[in-house]
Amino acid sequence: MKLNQDFSGGELIAGLDVCRKPTAVLDYIPLMEREFNRVETIIGKELTPAAAYHYYDFYDMACEIKRMLKEKRLAVKEAWGREMIEKNVATCDQLGEMTLWNILINMVNIDHMDHGYLEKKIKDKTILKILRALKDSFR
Repeated sequence: MKLNQDFSGGELIAGLDVCRKPTAVLDYIPLMEREFNRVETIIGKELTPAAAYHYYDFYDMACEIKRMLKEKRLAVKEAWGREMIEKNVATCDQLGEMTLWNILINMVNIDHMDHGYLEKKIKDKTILKILRALKDSFR
């Protein structure tokens, strides 16, 4: 596997398309960080989880991430529930690449049954934490 490829051969960091949308999942890291910093600068502090659901708008980003990860769903054999995901997210800095992909793709699967779940996980910075760990797993 090459440095800039995921387990299915897709690019991890590809830049922006002609509409200035990211073309790979790790390209969302700086976009998320910028939005979190923008809102926290306006408010003056890090938001509580309850406030985050009202101030951040990541709906379009969640849809794009779901679209990107939908193609990879068939490659993941383990179906995890929320409890297993939460347990693994707590230690995601120590997890391997395949486990991190498994967490992300299972979050997309849960979102299909519980619409809005992925956006909630973006807002509470869980997805950002997983993407950073995934990026660091290549070092």
